Amino acid sequence: MLTIELKFLTGKWHATPWGRQVNEGAVEWPPAPWRILRTLLAVWHHKHPEVSEAEMRDLIDTLASELPVYHLPTHAEGHTRHYMKGHPKIDKKNPEKSFPGGKPDKVFDTFLTISPQETLQIHWSEITLSDTQSELLDQLLKSISYFGRAESWIDARLGSWKSNANASPLNGSPAEDHQEIVRLLAPGELDQYANWREEMVTDSRNRKLADKKSIALAKGKPIDKIKLSKNEIEKIETSIPEDFFAALHMETSELRQAGWNRLPASQWVTYVREKQIPSITKSAVRKKNELPTVARYAIAGAVLPKLTDAIFLSERVRTSLISISDGSPLFIGRESKEKPSQPAHGHMHAHFFCESNNNLQGRITHISIFAPQGFDNAAEEALSKFNKTWGSGGHDLQFVLIGIGHPSDFGGSNEKKGEAPIFAQSKIWVSRTPFVPADRLRRQYRLEDPLEKSRCEKDLARIIRKELERRNWLDQHYTTLDSITLMDTKTKLGGHETSWLNFRRERTKGGGTKGNTSGFGIKLKFSQQVEGPIALGYASHFGLGLFVPG
Repeated sequence: MLTIELKFLTGKWHATPWGRQVNEGAVEWPPAPWRILRTLLAVWHHKHPEVSEAEMRDLIDTLASELPVYHLPTHAEGHTRHYMKGHPKIDKKNPEKSFPGGKPDKVFDTFLTISPQETLQIHWSEITLSDTQSELLDQLLKSISYFGRAESWIDARLGSWKSNANASPLNGSPAEDHQEIVRLLAPGELDQYANWREEMVTDSRNRKLADKKSIALAKGKPIDKIKLSKNEIEKIETSIPEDFFAALHMETSELRQAGWNRLPASQWVTYVREKQIPSITKSAVRKKNELPTVARYAIAGAVLPKLTDAIFLSERVRTSLISISDGSPLFIGRESKEKPSQPAHGHMHAHFFCESNNNLQGRITHISIFAPQGFDNAAEEALSKFNKTWGSGGHDLQFVLIGIGHPSDFGGSNEKKGEAPIFAQSKIWVSRTPFVPADRLRRQYRLEDPLEKSRCEKDLARIIRKELERRNWLDQHYTTLDSITLMDTKTKLGGHETSWLNFRRERTKGGGTKGNTSGFGIKLKFSQQVEGPIALGYASHFGLGLFVPG
């Protein structure tokens, strides 16, 4: 048996989960097995170069042979927000978007608070180290000054397992009600790596060769004698690590450059951890006398759904929140519990908006619940308890509450910084999901004919102005809408052209009227800045008809 003990000397733990952005407000907990091994490697390189690579390989391979379990100390979540001065930006064509003094960047600092007297234990039940390995590990642990981000000062040492595990691999069993699911990056099956690497090198070479032949054919050149150069073969082979030890050294920049969505020799492992009393993450500063209107979540899961399935996921989230809130009219879309058949007026109840931000495959990364009438205490409590969906027709998904606040707390165009474009400000907005008219078009238009297309745009303008007027939080923009333009029949999703017709455009259950079975891509141009969200048309409460700045 082997046990490592960690104490957090400053009372805080800062670590962003692998594959997540720091401004998403997520904290990796417990520390992933992959992070533990990389930390030991870093200490070896920086403080113990006298230790041979063979000794380190032996220790790392041993620790990677088993998934650890954890005893987690009690903790609480917290975060701060601050603004950093950015570089000056001058937009000559659009002076309103200029920031001569530097555009401020909003930065989140999310952390767990843990008593310095409490101990995190990491335990491998089947691993027994040799004396040499044990001495080396003890030496490395005592040399670690921080773990995770540099603010997380720790005291690390070998210990003895005296506790019960409250975080462990799920191993195919269902999670209990007192548990919650978390996904951690861990070493994969090391004995399979050599075969996997050989297949990857072969596939990469074949793809590269096919690309070269395709380019030659397009230019009318013969392809019989085309082959890969020595440099091209070498580049392919060096892009895939030789073994697990080399893969553990890869940096994020190398990962992106090679086009990997996950590190070679790694795997995502589903762990379960004991739930703590939920803590509601709220905006640090709220507008006086105004209820919060936005709850934003990051999504994790073995397979994330694509944005084309936004309406399906939104319905699952709504169903879960109705159950958690004991039938809150805000989530159902009714005026009150006393009038269960009376729909809410002005579209002021909850909307469920799926986002695919900075995702190479166009998969859903976040979901935001937006209710213009605001969340009361009961709704906030339900939102803070919501953390997963499951059921037939889809994979189980974990939801991490980033925060509850207002659109201005989350809005922005920089997806890499965790900002949400749907809550940004802009004069020009374009469809992110197809607009399905709730009213009938006057007739069927032949859009390949320019004249017919122009008539269709005028017909859609009539419907969209009516849609703006119906929504209490958008009706002031009814008169500032300058133009409506039909976009291409396809949109960019995950870097690929995706037809609007590939999106689900029908709810699985429930009502809602629609005047057209097709979905349109539309560009809206206003005479002044409009703050999102803008969601219009059929099923706009479930993610259809959603717009982003153009």
